[in-house]
Amino acid sequence: MNVAQLIFGLLLVVLSAGFYFASRSRRSNAATLNEAKTLSLLQAAEGRFYGKFQGTIVADQPLTTPYSVRPAVAWSAHLDKGTEERDDDNGSSTHWETVWSQSAKTPFRLKGAGELWFDERGGMPSLDAPSTFDQYIHDAANPIIAPYVSTRGGLLARLNRPNFHAVETSFAPGGQALFVGPVEAVNGFWVARAGQGKEYCVLTWKTELQVRRRMNGVSILWQLLSLAAFAAGILSILVSFS
Repeated sequence: MNVAQLIFGLLLVVLSAGFYFASRSRRSNAATLNEAKTLSLLQAAEGRFYGKFQGTIVADQPLTTPYSVRPAVAWSAHLDKGTEERDDDNGSSTHWETVWSQSAKTPFRLKGAGELWFDERGGMPSLDAPSTFDQYIHDAANPIIAPYVSTRGGLLARLNRPNFHAVETSFAPGGQALFVGPVEAVNGFWVARAGQGKEYCVLTWKTELQVRRRMNGVSILWQLLSLAAFAAGILSILVSFS
């Protein structure tokens, strides 16, 4: 019996189970989205509801994003530094390390069939914001990377081009957004709540159709990976006994 091959087969079977549950989670979220009712928040604020709400982003005091320098109600950004590493085959690969990461948000609201607030009263849901900056930077004089570029090493350091990747996502005032999740009345206002337990809860720039298509596509991909890993695992286990 080939013990190494047996262990490899068992690991593939376990991996297939992970893919299966990931696929199942996506299907569950898609089903929740399909069943969620479109909320109309024009009535007096009272109670707690779960549903979907589409609207325009409004903010009284917007923030400014760090890279694109745009107004935003919520942003997230990070800077990765790439270092080239040689391998045993005389090849090379780039190792990426995050050297700076930050996010920020300010109270804002969605105005549609009523008004829905997003602030500390409800807890922020998962944010799926559009990309507003995605750039590879190799110029040492660029102020974005200046604090992280080595100034030591003489001529060799100056000849070695820096390799950085700056990424930013943000929600801007005036943009359209879709919220799916629980809302609750707080002091006469409708406030978005973070999901409880397994409640699907997200604020996204995508349309409902785009969200549903992505969920279904990812679910099918995880399912196919689960079947492939399971079949390969079983085959490896059988071969280990031959």
